[in-house]
Amino acid sequence: MNGIDTLRGAVAVTVTPVTERSEPDYQELRRQTDWLCGKNITALFPCSSTGEFVRFQTREKIDILKTVADANRGRKRLIAGACGTHLHEVLQYLEAAAEYGYDACVVCPPYYYPQKQEDTVKFYLQAAEKAKGMKIILYNVPFFTTGLELDTIDRLMKVDGIVGIKDSSANMKGISHINSIKTKDFLVYTGTDDCLLPALTAGCDGSMTALAGILPEWISSVYTALERGDLARAGEIQRSVHRLLRIADSLPFPMGYKLLAEARGLKIGPQLQFIPVDKTAEIHVQIKKEIQNLIQGGYIDESNGLEGL
Repeated sequence: MNGIDTLRGAVAVTVTPVTERSEPDYQELRRQTDWLCGKNITALFPCSSTGEFVRFQTREKIDILKTVADANRGRKRLIAGACGTHLHEVLQYLEAAAEYGYDACVVCPPYYYPQKQEDTVKFYLQAAEKAKGMKIILYNVPFFTTGLELDTIDRLMKVDGIVGIKDSSANMKGISHINSIKTKDFLVYTGTDDCLLPALTAGCDGSMTALAGILPEWISSVYTALERGDLARAGEIQRSVHRLLRIADSLPFPMGYKLLAEARGLKIGPQLQFIPVDKTAEIHVQIKKEIQNLIQGGYIDESNGLEGL
């Protein structure tokens, strides 16, 4: 088994709890990391889009990576978010991730300013060359930065040190084509809970999604049903969360998922986006109702298990 084989499966993309000063709540982050380490998932993924990495300073993001690694204590694989606006910033995260024992880093194209595909290729080539052995996972997230075209992905998957891609486009046609050209040493992850099962049946090696960090027992049940060959059961489990996801997506990302995490019992802290209180209260009630439906349907546990930590 080579190194990347251990990274297959469900990766928990985590929200970042914050204090009243809108700074990372490291104590709560340690507690939630400890909780996730007891769940049937492959890896933890801090400093993600769901974790609002763009809202934190460079030093804070590095401290988040260290906090998760320290709390993990080798129990789960670790994948770091290492996204930035320029190469120098990304290299700082790659270096920190290596120091703290991370297995790989997710790196998106530099964001805010659009760039051509050739410039994106050059960026990744430089990052891989200077990564000093840290594995890089490409990140296709066209909602927030330059999207990765199939030809670009095909070129980059052959580069030493680039071992996979997280595709958050929710474009099943594109995901299917990526799986059709991937090499045996290149992993493809879906970044969208809505199409988890379709992506896995299309050949994806795993997932990096918010529900793995909020409802980990739900996502592991999809994998279990699929491994048993019970596609009907896997489809039933998949469809059980679609209304919940529509509710979460009715708010600007990632606020709906933070409300979902809070409704599930995770301490999140104040919202970092401005949405009218009456709107968030309404969505919170709807989310709580859907969680109860999932509990009653046997899709998730009644208790999240955080109480004893």
